[in-house]
Amino acid sequence: MKELYVLRTGVFGVNTLVVPLEDKSCFVVDPAACELSRDQNKIVDFLQSKKLDCKAIVLTHSHFDHITGLLTLKQAFPKAEIAIHEAEYAEMQNPPGPMNQAVVRFFGALELFDELARQPSADRALKDGENFFGWKVIHTPGHTPGSICLYNKDFAEGQGALISGDTLFDYGGYGRTDMYGGDEAQIIHSLSHLHDIIPAGTKVYPGHDSFGFSYS
Repeated sequence: MKELYVLRTGVFGVNTLVVPLEDKSCFVVDPAACELSRDQNKIVDFLQSKKLDCKAIVLTHSHFDHITGLLTLKQAFPKAEIAIHEAEYAEMQNPPGPMNQAVVRFFGALELFDELARQPSADRALKDGENFFGWKVIHTPGHTPGSICLYNKDFAEGQGALISGDTLFDYGGYGRTDMYGGDEAQIIHSLSHLHDIIPAGTKVYPGHDSFGFSYS
């Protein structure tokens, strides 16, 4: 059975996900490992230990705590495309973009500016409904304008898996909307949309905290 690996990395303990593909390859979701948290090599070391080739990197959104590991991962796997929803593609050209700058200031994490400025730009703009290596891209704005979830109905022995980023957390929690780019009405609509299309019992892997819980 394929296993979705979870590595807790970065300054805010992001659930960086390693999603297996065929032929010992994978894609990585939200690489957060960085020098500030002294775990900058954690993702690359893990991939090398499993002899996995990273084919792509997908961002559930562009907040600083989810992207600080891009440079190290891209250096190790230069052919891996960095993908993000089209609504935040411009934000990820020569980061940090305006939203990230505002959010970094919101948290008072000014020491991250230099690290963010070293991160590579996105290569690919994702669209709602697109198939990304067998996972369906679901646009779920609210936490940020380009927040996405990824859904695969066949993963976990047919139980299905939802990679929810900061849109959905355990116990019905959801990402904050009081920062630049956030919208409370949008995230409520996004959560309602997920409720309509995601079967109960689907395993959920959010961007922080507990993971692998059943969707209800």
